[in-house]
Amino acid sequence: MKILCKKEDLLAGVNTVQRAVSPKNTLPILQGIRLRTEGESLWFEATDLEIGIRCKVPVNIQEEGQVVLPARLFSEITRKLPDSDIQIESSDHNINLYYENSNFAINGYDPEEFPEISEISSTDIIEIPSVIFKNMIRQTIFACAVEETRPVFTGILLHIERENIYLVSTDTHRLAYSKAVISGNDQDFKGIIPSKTMQEIYRLLDDEETLTIKYNNSKVIFNFGTVQILTRLIEGQFPSYKQVIPQTCNTKLFIQTKKFMDTVERASLLSKDNYLKTNTVRFQIENSSIHINQYSEMGKISEQIEIEQDGEDVSISFNAKYIIDILKVVDTEHIIMETSGSFSPCIFRPENDQNYLCLVLPLRN
Repeated sequence: MKILCKKEDLLAGVNTVQRAVSPKNTLPILQGIRLRTEGESLWFEATDLEIGIRCKVPVNIQEEGQVVLPARLFSEITRKLPDSDIQIESSDHNINLYYENSNFAINGYDPEEFPEISEISSTDIIEIPSVIFKNMIRQTIFACAVEETRPVFTGILLHIERENIYLVSTDTHRLAYSKAVISGNDQDFKGIIPSKTMQEIYRLLDDEETLTIKYNNSKVIFNFGTVQILTRLIEGQFPSYKQVIPQTCNTKLFIQTKKFMDTVERASLLSKDNYLKTNTVRFQIENSSIHINQYSEMGKISEQIEIEQDGEDVSISFNAKYIIDILKVVDTEHIIMETSGSFSPCIFRPENDQNYLCLVLPLRN
């Protein structure tokens, strides 16, 4: 392989794919990034066998070929290169980088051992504006489980139902649900996407692009711009989320979002229980107000928020972090809170928006 490229293009390719590399992988080849010429482009590829990322950058190809380089070293070298044209030449499994009056040699791996990040044979394809899908990820990814004891809860359910698309996540203590409308689709699909994949899609998506999603029973491919992300689906059955969302409530509140978040954040400073590993905040709802009173060894806080209240008074406790996580992704001036009692699931949703909600289970204390 012999190519001429700009440092900025080389760096863009490395930055796009390198997070698919698993430094803990026991297979040395999976600690590498493959560079492969195709047409008038240089493809960068990396995979940990669960997620694979490919992207292409423009280069001047003088001789075709491919090489696999250690990801960490190649990334660090690329960042340190001067802002000039870079000549890359490969010999066997190794390369030389020529820049200005210098060169840097890197020993690589056998490219024939690198697993293919291949297309999937499926005609099931949908398109959605990137800005919409990015927001759906932002609204749901925080509710994924961190512990891997039950893998189905570590990902986000991608549910396509004709011309509706849903992203749903839950760690069994809370559930986040986001819906959007797509056109021209008559197929149904359910698959659990690893949260790592969704994080990479969110990181790489440009708001101006269109996202294409292609899927089968075991894999999903996301295409946008010059990037392709292939992911394996998490095996297992995601809960029937529509059945756990309450359709009625005894208490409905309209709360100013920013004021609510500021208050909960202040109260959470005194709500951490290092022994129980909880971060509890208690809401006393009565007379169109939310009263929050927190006491600890460090001090106390007493706050009151004026709200619009429809229905019964109630006293209810939550993990403060769960409430703050929701409020961070709600962009409307007011948020709606619905509950049917101190120990009933509570729904939070933006005002005038039926396409997003978050369900939170209260704490029993």
